[in-house]
Amino acid sequence: MKKNLQIYYNSIIIYDLISKLPRIKNHLQIPKIIAIHINIGLKTITTEKQKIISMLTLLKIITNQEPILTKSKKNNIFLKIKKNSIIGCKVTLHKSLIYDFLEKLLFSASFSILNINKKSLTLTIPNKHLLNFFELKTEFFSFQKLPSIDVIIQTNTFLKKEFVLLLNLFFCSKK
Repeated sequence: MKKNLQIYYNSIIIYDLISKLPRIKNHLQIPKIIAIHINIGLKTITTEKQKIISMLTLLKIITNQEPILTKSKKNNIFLKIKKNSIIGCKVTLHKSLIYDFLEKLLFSASFSILNINKKSLTLTIPNKHLLNFFELKTEFFSFQKLPSIDVIIQTNTFLKKEFVLLLNLFFCSKK
């Protein structure tokens, strides 16, 4: 079953991109979102080991996909991190799950844009805005003291102008 944002992309955004970008000759050249990477990392893992379970459940509830634990690759004396210790968790979304998460992100959460590269956009959802997600409203005390979420939106275009146009078409659909 297609979601509202996916129908909006297929019916409106594609035709808008074709009319605004003269270089598009076939449907494979149309800019689209390939993947969304969602990451939560802990700064001080030695004191916050209990938060890992709540981080995993948070990502599972928001994305409807099982998160993967991230481990450190080497020792860091200053942060008191040993090699192969758990430092966070991440989820990578593809295909229809992209539109599900984007719809939740656009209509419920507030975010700040950190960086725009040629192929990716980095967003941060602060802790105080995490509870704006509809699924988390009843679980206020469980997710109250978690760190912010980093969201990276990756596209197939190499031109920054096309990337910004695609994101404007998605984010301007917010009502």
